[in-house]
Amino acid sequence: MLLTPDAPLQPHKGEHTPAPYDGRERKRLVLLLIFVLSWLSTAVAWLLMESRGISSPTLRGVFGANIVFHPVMFALVYWRRLPERVVDVSCLLFAAGICAACMVLRLYFPAYGASIDLEPLYLWIPVIYVFAFTVAGHKSSLAISLGILALFFVISLPYLVHSPTERLGNFTIQLHMVSAVLIAALYFFSSYQHRLQLAQLTMDELATLSHTDELTRLPNRRRIAQVVSYELLRFARHGRGFALVMIDIDHFKDVNDQFGHRVGDQALKALAVRAGETLRDGDTLGRWGGEEFVIVLPEAGLDEALHKAQALCAHVVAAPLINDQLISISCGVTRVVSADTAESLFHRADMALYAAKQHGRNRAESMAVA
Repeated sequence: MLLTPDAPLQPHKGEHTPAPYDGRERKRLVLLLIFVLSWLSTAVAWLLMESRGISSPTLRGVFGANIVFHPVMFALVYWRRLPERVVDVSCLLFAAGICAACMVLRLYFPAYGASIDLEPLYLWIPVIYVFAFTVAGHKSSLAISLGILALFFVISLPYLVHSPTERLGNFTIQLHMVSAVLIAALYFFSSYQHRLQLAQLTMDELATLSHTDELTRLPNRRRIAQVVSYELLRFARHGRGFALVMIDIDHFKDVNDQFGHRVGDQALKALAVRAGETLRDGDTLGRWGGEEFVIVLPEAGLDEALHKAQALCAHVVAAPLINDQLISISCGVTRVVSADTAESLFHRADMALYAAKQHGRNRAESMAVA
């Protein structure tokens, strides 16, 4: 498996790796819990009001809508029948619709809405704006929140014109003022969070670019040096050795001279893909520079690494690499010893690669400390 350029150095087999965090699945479970609690609280409130004789046909309609909506949404979310965004928007529109309907009935149809207490209802409207800023980007959330605010304002405007000093009128005006301030605050914090996310994304991209070879998309020289340093540290602390393979394309200058540098670049990319086909999980393939590549083989012995390098040479030359051209490689193999530094390790691998070139190319040679 190739080491992803922007990922931290991964533990090898036998070491514990934590399970990845699935934020979407956790959100789904929380949403299911909310539907259950909402249904239970609605059912209990309805039963209490009925038992006290303070219910009404309008309240029964409101409670009934909630009693139906929550189980339906629970089933759709549980069976994953709707996309996450559709679920969020549906919940938002349902809450806003219930509040708008209750406002219309209470302000303009007292015969039907007299049993609706607007003041507790108005306490839920700011929650709608908060929820709106969780379902979309900061600009879309602002548009949704302003649209809902405009809906409530248009509904209440005739009442405010005729009865601005009434208790409900005064409370409705305060609701709109508080809602406007809340939306502005939510937009400010959402925009700030968005800028932080963009900054983090830019930093992550820069980190990726700093560790990635632009042509082959493999780990670059800097990243390979980090991997080797990490393996040297593991060797010093735990005695877990590793092998190093240096790869060079045979007669690569002739490829560039005969076919041009564009074809040469294509050959480098093709070699990166083909070499990666032979690696184990935990092995790291990177471009060292020019036509040279490096493979780090954790916990591999010298004979095992030599065998893998020989197999790699055969795999590369077995079929045309680019433009029906057979291209071979030479490999130098070595294994870490207790006195090694990164410099001595690469020097020994480079000497083994030179020996492979001297002995005819298209082969692998190993070099150990005497």
